[in-house]
Formats: sequence, C-alpha cells, structure tokens
Amino acid sequence: MNHRAGSFLWNLRQLNTSVTTIRTVRLYSLGFCRPNIVYSHWNPRNLLNNFDNGVQSSIRYLVQDSLIFKSGDDNFQIKGISTVTVPAVDRLLCLRRLSFDSKHSPVPDDDLKKMNEATYEDVLIKKPKPTPNKCRELSQECNSLVDVLDKYSEVPRYLSNNYLSAMWSIAKRMSEDQKRFEKQLMFSHPSFSQLCEQTMREAKVMPFNQLLFSLHAVVKLGIPQNTLLVQTLLRVVQMKALRDLGKFSTLNSQHMFEVLAAMNHRSILLLNECSKMVIDNIYGCPLKVLINILQSCKELRYYNLYLFKGIADYVATTFDIWKLKHVISLLILFANLGFRHTGLMDLLKKKVIDEPDCLNIKNIVPILHVYSSLNHFYECQAREFLEVMASTVTTYLYHVSSENLLNAVCSFCMMNHFPLVLINQLLQKDVINELLLSADMKRNVGKLHILAACLKLDDNPFQNAKDLVLPQLPSTPLYPNAKVAEVLSSLLGEKYFSENVQLPHKYHIDFEIRMDTKRNQVLPFSPVDLSTPATNIQRVAVLCVPKSNYCLDSAHPRGFLAMKMRHLKVMGFHVILVNNWEMEKLEMKDAVKFLKTQIYSSEAFPTGGVNLQSTH
Repeated sequence: MNHRAGSFLWNLRQLNTSVTTIRTVRLYSLGFCRPNIVYSHWNPRNLLNNFDNGVQSSIRYLVQDSLIFKSGDDNFQIKGISTVTVPAVDRLLCLRRLSFDSKHSPVPDDDLKKMNEATYEDVLIKKPKPTPNKCRELSQECNSLVDVLDKYSEVPRYLSNNYLSAMWSIAKRMSEDQKRFEKQLMFSHPSFSQLCEQTMREAKVMPFNQLLFSLHAVVKLGIPQNTLLVQTLLRVVQMKALRDLGKFSTLNSQHMFEVLAAMNHRSILLLNECSKMVIDNIYGCPLKVLINILQSCKELRYYNLYLFKGIADYVATTFDIWKLKHVISLLILFANLGFRHTGLMDLLKKKVIDEPDCLNIKNIVPILHVYSSLNHFYECQAREFLEVMASTVTTYLYHVSSENLLNAVCSFCMMNHFPLVLINQLLQKDVINELLLSADMKRNVGKLHILAACLKLDDNPFQNAKDLVLPQLPSTPLYPNAKVAEVLSSLLGEKYFSENVQLPHKYHIDFEIRMDTKRNQVLPFSPVDLSTPATNIQRVAVLCVPKSNYCLDSAHPRGFLAMKMRHLKVMGFHVILVNNWEMEKLEMKDAVKFLKTQIYSSEAFPTGGVNLQSTH
C-alpha cells in the first residue's frame, strides 16, 4: 500500500502541472458549464472546494448542440470565435444516476442480461484488467483522436482509461495547430459522450493509478475542470485518499502537504491526519522535509499549532546538529505563519551571542526580520544580542545593498534599538534617492515612514535630526467597528468618544476617549487642540485588533502592533486592546462589562460617585 500511495501522490503532482496549463475556454449550450460563463485560469482548488455547489448549480451535461471556443494560448482557433455544430446527444448522467444505464452503454446487448444479474463492480472485476500494453497498442494502431473513438464505438474491448490515455498519447505527438483541430473533432464525435459516461461509472472501482491516469488525460485533452466528468473523477480520487489514509507511510504523509499545496486544495481533514503522523514520527526526519511541510502550510493558509509546536520542539531539542541556514529558513517560515516558539528563538539568540562569527550578510537580515516581526527581543540578553547583530552589519556595511540596509535598520528601530553608524549611512541623500527610485518604491517608502516615526518618538540620538521628506502613502481603508461603537455609546454616551482618529506618523486609532488623569471619570469630547496634552486630561486609545496582529494562538503582539502601542504611549495615550473576534462573541451586557473594566482604573469601581453614562 505504501508503494501505491506514493505513486498516487506522485501522479497527483503531475496532474497539477497539466491543470495549470489550461487557459480560457468559453462554452455555450453545453454540459460543460452554464451558458455565458467564462472559466479563466482554472485551478484545482476551485474544483475541490466548490464541488458540491458546482454539481448542483452548474454542470450537468457534457456535449449538446454546439461548441464555441474563444481564442487563447491553448484554444482551438487561432483568431476570432468559430462554431462547430454537432449532433444533439443525450445529457450526461447526474451524480445520482451513476449506476449502469444500457441506453448510453457501448457494451453489446447480449451482455446486458448478465449485467442485470450482478453489480457493475462485479462485471468490471471479471473483465480483463487494463495494462499499459493496451494503451500502447491503441496509440500505435491509431493516428488520431477520432481513430481511437472509432475503435471504441465498434466494440469497447478495454476499460475507459485505456482509451483516454491513448488519446492523450496521440495528442502529445501532434503540433499545436493539429492538436486544436483534433480536439474539435473529438468533442464532435458521437461516441465521446459515451466514453465519458463509462469513465464516470468505472471511476469508483478503478485502481488508484488508472484513476489518476484518466484524470490526467481528461484534463490534458482540454475538458474543463467544472464539468461533471472532471468533478466526479476528482471526488473519487479524494474523499479514496481518505479511505486509505491509515495505510499511508510516514513518507506519504509528509508528501501529502506538497501534493495539496500543488493542487491549491486546503483539505483540513487530510492535513490534520497527516500532521499527526508527521509529529508522531518526527525523529530522524530531515529538516528540509519539515521546511517543505511548513512552506506548504503557508501556501494553504493552514495553521496547526500542534504541528508547528511539534516541529519547533524537535528542532530545539536537536539544535546542535542542524546547519544554521536551515534553522533560519525554518524560523522565517514560522514568522510568516505568525508562530513564535520562544525556546527555539532563544537558542538562536544565544548562539549569535556566543558565536558571532556564524553570522554573515545572507543570514543577518532574515534573523532581524524574524525577531522584529514576532516582537521577540524583550527577554534577558536582548541588548547584547542586538549589539552583536548591529556590529556584524556594520562590518559588512559597504557590501550591503541599500534595500538590505533599510530592512536591517527598520528591524532594529522596531525593536527600539538605534545603531548610529547604520542609520547615518541610511540617511545619506544618495541612499534615500536610490530607495525612492527603486522598483519596490512603495514598500521602501513604508519602511522609511516607520524609520521616521521611530526617530521622532523613541528615545534615540537622532530625535533632533532633520525630518525626512518622503512621499505620502495611500490612505489605509478603515473598517467599521459597529459593535464596539454601540457598546461605547451605551456605556459612555455618544458625546464622550471619537471614532477613527488620525494621528501624526500615519497612525490611526479606532476610538479615542478623554478622561481625568486617574481614569475615574470620562470627560465630554470637544474639538479642542490637544497638540500639547493638558495636565488634567488622560487620552485613551481603543484599538480594535484582529487575530493576525498577535502571534499564533497567543496574546503576544506582533512587531508593528507592539511598536504602535509604544509610540501611542509616547504620545500620551493609555492603550486598550479590544480583540475583534472575542468582542463579536459577547452579548451586549457582557461586552459593556468588559469595556467598562478596561476603560476605568481599578480604583474607580469602589467609589460610588462615578458617572458611567450607562443604563447597564
């Protein structure tokens, strides 16, 4: 079974290669799709994720009346739109009619009585099993796709996958123009729909490899992915993989992540089961395999804390046996996934401090990015770690590109560290101009704005430096926080808070509240100038925060949020974080209670004279 599963995974990856080569086809009055629908850049994710809805609301038939193809890279006409009229045929069977139907069957009438006395599966088992020789024999006997269909229409001697694979083998030998013409004739052939019907009926009893060969051939022959035929084959391929998942080897489970990523199909059930097998058998697993697994998780947007923690624990336990570049690659992927493993990051930090010679210009910028983006620098030895990193970058200063220098300095500033030599070099006029003329100008401008904010607000030697003149960034779209606004209205009253407040350095806060300095009483909100904060006013910033602003499954703020909170405090704000996903779950009375405890100081509740402006 391990060999079969491995072959299954390999072939599934090959299928993805063929799927992604299809371009744009427009089909009218066909079983391929609803009228007037264009399928552009089909991808396997759409097929797998939308199978149930697609079958019910879209495709029911394979060929009916006429076929129109729109020109494109892999289409059948070089210019314009042409029409090929074919005889009307009966529609393809729906999923609920996948049982054997003599009306559409190419099997001789003499055999029908026998088929009525046994299931279709039994009949298939009694037939000669397909071998590669049969496909090769067909492809050698025939010179065109229509020749194969003609042989099929005479007396079907083999299972459907032999005919489909033979047709694709023949098509591969043709030029692109000839292939387009042959595909037109194939779709027009009266026996083509019957071959497709037989393929669907045989799919559920077809061996893995033959099923995959059929699916591969069908897609390469140009049958759109949103047809009932392709959807049926894909469904049988899956939910078989699930049946035999327990028989997969550890290697099969490891490769399943790459297969699903190649298909762009996020099957949580398959991923969860494979994750368990990977972690249960992780010792001895090459680090490159684990890196590939994490890369697939990133592409699939699959966040499994159990899997991530298991991999990080294993690497931390065996830290000394791995090459530094592989550990850094692993940490970069963890950072992209928002996962912060303190043990592994502390080990790397200690290695950098103890062995600074292990650093070079290729790994130092990624390390800085990981630690700044995950906001991992506040523990012991943080200052020593940052100084070693800054010293190493300074050593390579004249070999560092302007963009890498910007990335390194921006990371240092986010971690509230300001290396003098590096910042002076970055602020040179020619370096700034080069960054502003770069192809990645927008990204560079965003980082320069972060640098400017840090130089102005944080405690550093550059606070009196000349202001950077930078292009303005486009305004960030604002997302309404209706529930929080409703809670604040109920708790405080509408005149006691302001919404969507813009601050210097492109900072934005969702709600601002003004209180007395002891945070016992809320003050009316009036449009007065607060550029110089009054001594008797405490400004409160309420930030509505999504999950992505925290490290995975924790309350630890990621880099930008941590920096923003630090800067808001410098501006004189008391910062309150409201988790969007938690607030949406709360009933109104519970939400009011939560915000009440966050806004007012603990000293406010024992006193009886606090006016909460609330009916709750």
